[in-house]
Amino acid sequence: MKKGENFLRAVWILVFFILVFTPIVMLILGPKVPGRAVLLEISVALGFVGLAVMATQFLSTARFKFINKPFGTDLIYHFHRQIGIAAFLMVFAHPILLFILDTRYLRLLNLITAPWRSRAGVISVLALIFVVWFAEYRKKLKIPYQFWKFWHGIIATVMIALALYHIFDGGTYITQPWKQGLWIGYSVMLVGVLLYTRVVYPLRLIRKPYRVSKVIDESGDVWTIRMKPDGHEGFRFHPGQFAWLTAWNTPFADTEHPFSMASSAEETDYIEMSIKNLGPFTSTIKDFEPGQKVYLDGPFGFFTIDRYPEAERIVLIPGGIGVTPIISMIRTMADRGEMRPIYLFYCNLTWDTVAFREEVAELREKLDMQMVYTIERPPENWEGESGFLNSQILKKHLLEGWIAEGTEVFLCGPDPMMNAVEKALLDVGFEEIQVHTERYAFV
Repeated sequence: MKKGENFLRAVWILVFFILVFTPIVMLILGPKVPGRAVLLEISVALGFVGLAVMATQFLSTARFKFINKPFGTDLIYHFHRQIGIAAFLMVFAHPILLFILDTRYLRLLNLITAPWRSRAGVISVLALIFVVWFAEYRKKLKIPYQFWKFWHGIIATVMIALALYHIFDGGTYITQPWKQGLWIGYSVMLVGVLLYTRVVYPLRLIRKPYRVSKVIDESGDVWTIRMKPDGHEGFRFHPGQFAWLTAWNTPFADTEHPFSMASSAEETDYIEMSIKNLGPFTSTIKDFEPGQKVYLDGPFGFFTIDRYPEAERIVLIPGGIGVTPIISMIRTMADRGEMRPIYLFYCNLTWDTVAFREEVAELREKLDMQMVYTIERPPENWEGESGFLNSQILKKHLLEGWIAEGTEVFLCGPDPMMNAVEKALLDVGFEEIQVHTERYAFV
């Protein structure tokens, strides 16, 4: 599986570089315009590459499984963010270099007197600045994810359209038909991706709905919804993966939310998701009724024990509701009759917020599993570990044989907890390649 993934990674990386740097080849091939300053050529090159990167951004977030599969969704979205910032700097440098070259270019900032081509370019850059600012400060401004996602897509689309108009409207560098064809190709790709995400993708989900069959009240203000495929076979997943859930709306409303599957991957009749009440949408889970129609798009993610069948030992570290992909792993291993040694470090704020604790105790009898609860605010007479999971607690419970090659660690929880535990794992001797994390950084 990994050899095939490495090949696909290489293919998609090559495709990305071709899409991004073809405009540079276009500039190199000419024809050269006599008297053009070097700084002007650099400015145009940065603008072209930045725009090409922006066009590929729509591909990275379209959730094409053939693109996501070799890399993992979390890595794709992390790359989307980082390369988006790089593209912003390149596009922003395009007008700045022009102003440095000749201050007369500053007159093009006047949207009243400037030609339409320049107006489109200026508005496109302003839209880009807003898109980046909107993304970077969404959480600080407490802007709802679905509201941000909708306007992020709309403004980004307008930005690209204006930038393409800026290039086509009398652009000196695309006078030849093959160069025009190149940018027409980028435009067609953009329109195609938009049609897929806004029309084809929702239609595919509508044809394969799920029905809620059961709603389970778990401890810690967690609710589990059991969903059965309605008129189709559903999908199979690996323990630890996640899917996008759409409820209370149709997929055309673009209101999906990502949640890990909590049920065993060996269960073929239904899929369960366990969701903690943490916000406007998650607070509605308890109101689901049997028979209610929902939609699932999945599976996604690299966070699964199935990628490491050669692992001799497994360390599982869930924090809070980060237990959902971990409980799926434990349930799956129990159903498969696996007896690989497991060490479970379960971290929670209080004992009352520990979800699945009775079931975990039962599953422990079926597995070769040791476990440690770490409670930040323990009750009176607590005999387990308290505070935060740190290197001292890890060293205390993990014998030397566990901190060695052949052990794979799976960590999922709130970002601050994960950052601290990752550092503790490296401090006790684990290699970075052994530590696997799940972060929903894209929401």
